[in-house]
Amino acid sequence: MRLMITICITMFAVLLSAQVEPPQTHAAIMLDAKFYHGDRANDGNYDFSNRFQVRKAEISFEGELERFEYAAALGMCTCSGNAAMVDIQEAEIMYNLLDCAKIGIRKGHVLRGFASTTECQGLLASEKPNHSMTFGTCHPIGVALETYHELSHNMALETELGFFNGGNSTLDNEHEVNLGVIFQTPLPGLSAMGVYNHANRKYFDPSFNQYSENGYRWAAGLEYVANSLWIASEFHRGKGFERDDQEMEAWYAQAGYDIGTGLKCLPTIQPYVYFENWNKDVANDANYKFLEAGVNFKTSANSMLRFAYKSMIEKPAGAVADPDQILARIQVAL
Repeated sequence: MRLMITICITMFAVLLSAQVEPPQTHAAIMLDAKFYHGDRANDGNYDFSNRFQVRKAEISFEGELERFEYAAALGMCTCSGNAAMVDIQEAEIMYNLLDCAKIGIRKGHVLRGFASTTECQGLLASEKPNHSMTFGTCHPIGVALETYHELSHNMALETELGFFNGGNSTLDNEHEVNLGVIFQTPLPGLSAMGVYNHANRKYFDPSFNQYSENGYRWAAGLEYVANSLWIASEFHRGKGFERDDQEMEAWYAQAGYDIGTGLKCLPTIQPYVYFENWNKDVANDANYKFLEAGVNFKTSANSMLRFAYKSMIEKPAGAVADPDQILARIQVAL
């Protein structure tokens, strides 16, 4: 019996070794130094306390098996909570239906906009827009159908249709149905984006037993990344947040420019500016405005040192302002 088991295991191992190539492995780490000043700085709130921290550290792999594609990322990331903890950040198994379409189960980024689909280390600004987590879960899990069509005159159309868990990671009277489209225009580097999302979610009230059954999110934007320029802007609007009739809208604009240095150790310096306006309650005109200015020192294609100054420059009357922040970050990806 043991001999038969040994033979079966050996044959299975040989079969796998003949058909499965080793997956590609990647590693990434980001370390932060954060310093705050203002009325709420260092008042015992972790979010506004001076500190060093591990912003993100993960190991990821990806590979193919026949018509399947698989990927996973294991590590820690502060976007999942104040204190980083090891977790499966992303995972997917996708089946290639056609050369231009694939379907599967995924935990990861959703096509809700340009910033939402960009990995944290690939952003121009230091973080994703302040409104991102409110408008949608960062890494939901569900079923996704993706297509990519190359068109004439250097154009292309990318789509993603997904059915995902709700804001509390359940399907208990919760869900998100998201359709996102990115159109690569004939002008090289210029893309247009459109998104519609239907969201059923639980309210965040003490009893936690009410629901928003007709919540929605929609977005549109433009992005230009070419000729050393990075310019992007998105507008988002939605309904059904902390209460069913609550409407929010937000937009941001950012611009950065790559300056070549001719130095092998520091080939590019990228100054940038980022502005965001977030109206958290359209009916009551609850506008919050944020400004960020910084410089990214790119030491290689996947590594850089960031310096940024971030400030809430406007808030509604009676609201409490977030303290200003100075951020220094080093990030390395292999």
